[in-house]
Amino acid sequence: MSDSDEEMYIKIRTPRGEQTKNLSHRKQKFRDEWLNMKEFKNWLRPVKENPLKAYCCYCRFEMISELSTVKKHMNSIKHKSALKSITGTKANMFSSIIPTRNNDQAIKRAEIKICGFLAEHNISFNTMDHLTDVLKEAFPDSKIAEGLHLGRTKSTNIVKHVIGQNHKDELINDLKNTNFSIIIDESTDVGTVKTLCICVRYFDHKINKLKSKFFDLVKVFKDSDSANEGATANKIYTEVLNSFKKEDIPFENVIGFASDGCNAMMGRWNSVSSRFKEDFPGIIIQKCICHSLALCASEAYVKIFQEIFIIFLKVVVNE
Repeated sequence: MSDSDEEMYIKIRTPRGEQTKNLSHRKQKFRDEWLNMKEFKNWLRPVKENPLKAYCCYCRFEMISELSTVKKHMNSIKHKSALKSITGTKANMFSSIIPTRNNDQAIKRAEIKICGFLAEHNISFNTMDHLTDVLKEAFPDSKIAEGLHLGRTKSTNIVKHVIGQNHKDELINDLKNTNFSIIIDESTDVGTVKTLCICVRYFDHKINKLKSKFFDLVKVFKDSDSANEGATANKIYTEVLNSFKKEDIPFENVIGFASDGCNAMMGRWNSVSSRFKEDFPGIIIQKCICHSLALCASEAYVKIFQEIFIIFLKVVVNE
């Protein structure tokens, strides 16, 4: 008996005694003759990877390949709405603009391009609830525009789990094959959650340029016990190493470390930088120049203000 023909039975009591009843439903494979049926042939397709599934070209939707399920989907509001938006005519008038599986790839590519544009230019994802309709009206003769189905939720997930993950995978591959420096800073966000931002800087041999890339955002405290420990140098150092370890990035590629100049980061003895020096001999340690300049400017301002105030008091007293 194959996996698709597995059945489940239960014993029940009847006036005639105990009998066995079949509770399972035999799974049905896609039938090629459905492709020749008038009501199915323009939109129904088989799924090559799974013969137990059927595919709707209009809705870009996979379903169980059972005749009752296919008919139920054909009469659904979603399918009729998709049919109307694609053909612009009644259900029995089919035209050449029906999307195919090849068109689906072009539609997905367009959706990713649009979402990438939103992320690059920091445009709100809420605009996608309106932009999709505008594109369909602006390009009524475009098969790709008609096939777009983008809202704020889908756009957000495309950026996070498609574009973002792809860039992260490329970055991990680069770091596995080249030397790089680590740049970190920890802070508390508006939700009073202490986070650690990890960036990397390396030379990209493909374009012959230095690159500074965001690598990871680590939640420093995951529970009450770690919160009681505090954001110590040992805690921060451990989180940084674990972030690279879980991606299997070799530590021998680390050649530099940079951060602000606070004692936990740059202290001489018990700090993140002292641990890097101990575990990574020859590593280059660099304080944040901008942070140092800001501290210098702040101290200079205080000194200048004090001198001006003293001069002002002398003038007042002499008068």
